Amino acid sequence: MADALCISSVWFAVVLTYWSCGGGYTPEIYLRFWPITLVFLAANGLMGLYNGSWAYPAAPLPPVEEMRRLFLSSVLSHLLVIAAVVMATQTMEGYSRVVVAVSCLLTAVLAQSYRNWARKAMARLGLCQIPVLLAGSGKVAREVAQILRDDPYTGFKVVGYFDGVRDDSPRLADTGLPYLGRLKDIVGEARRRDVKVLLACQDERLFRCQMEEFTNWFTYIEYLPTASVFPVFGAKAVVFDGIGGLEMVNQGRKKLFRVQKRVLDTVMAVCAFVLASPLFVILPVLIKATGGGGVFYRQKRLGKGGREIRVWKFRSMYEDADERLRRLLESDPAAAEEWRRDMKLRRDPRVTPLGRLLRMTSLDELPQLFNVFMGDMSLIGPRPIVAEEVEKYGEAYGAFSSVRPGITGLWQVSGRSDTDYTRRVALDTYYVMNWSPWMDWWILLRTVYAVLLMRGAR
Repeated sequence: MADALCISSVWFAVVLTYWSCGGGYTPEIYLRFWPITLVFLAANGLMGLYNGSWAYPAAPLPPVEEMRRLFLSSVLSHLLVIAAVVMATQTMEGYSRVVVAVSCLLTAVLAQSYRNWARKAMARLGLCQIPVLLAGSGKVAREVAQILRDDPYTGFKVVGYFDGVRDDSPRLADTGLPYLGRLKDIVGEARRRDVKVLLACQDERLFRCQMEEFTNWFTYIEYLPTASVFPVFGAKAVVFDGIGGLEMVNQGRKKLFRVQKRVLDTVMAVCAFVLASPLFVILPVLIKATGGGGVFYRQKRLGKGGREIRVWKFRSMYEDADERLRRLLESDPAAAEEWRRDMKLRRDPRVTPLGRLLRMTSLDELPQLFNVFMGDMSLIGPRPIVAEEVEKYGEAYGAFSSVRPGITGLWQVSGRSDTDYTRRVALDTYYVMNWSPWMDWWILLRTVYAVLLMRGAR
């Protein structure tokens, strides 16, 4: 329904806008394009965009892969309908190619937003949720349970969980999930409740012991053995004479992708600088008028390979910012703990009133476009960190420092300042190990959305 509503509303809006702006065609002739809605739905189905399959709903695609397939589906649908119209009328005269091209692009860009709105509405109303069972109660099971509870993207509703081989006290009781029994009871309870999806967060040994039993009932088994980050984007199943495995692709090692990313960074940075050029005149005047001091501020950060770089920003703090912070941390233990934990403060005494606005809108980071031009940063990448934060990344710092930091990135569009530190590290590591051009486009679109809503910014 969301897909049908998206492409129908886009066509209606584009045709009406084109006609209102003096287009030489009457809106009624575009009614001949109505089959494009059905073609779009059929193309989405063929590309596996409906949670596994029509008959057996399962886990959806990762968001980046979903966006990629929606883009391809939109292009394919519009090409097919145009071809059908040309074959039927032997001409495209009477139709605006601009309308078709803009409708194709907007459908590709907006389809995922429509889907996300539908997911949120269904989760809130408790409609069309896919029942699943959770096996295990360790760290992974706890994180999975929290993700499924907070994020409506998967459409999964955990019916309950199973824990242990003996009658021990359940370890996920504090999550609010029903405890349904021991691991040996899984299949019997699944049959009774008619649940066909299992999230197995078990030890490998226990999973292997029950795998044959699981496959006799469950249609889908999602095996999640560890919370470690793997390069899963672009991964595929492989078989060597009956031995099954997983081929994991390190996208960042492909020379063509690295060149493509650098070209994309430069082109997008130039476009952003041209569009934002009036702000480079207006904001310095406002900063001088409201706080005095220097317009720009350069922070020491760690770049690719751990090399120290200077990150440019519009100044958003008072000139005696360090002294203000020192006095606060000495007098307020709660603030000191927050600073130690996150290296950020929700109520930062160093920030000027104008600076708060700049941070809420992320305009303070515009000068980092110069860092992109100089090759110190990418437009999209992991968050640039200070030397004191290296220990928080632990073993993941090697992967993290193998790429240039970015102005925006995966953690910024996943909650921005509201994201806790452990989650930040996980998201940055996931980005490095699963990078692709499509992921960059997805993050770029999400950044625009996050900035417009000023979500999680401070």
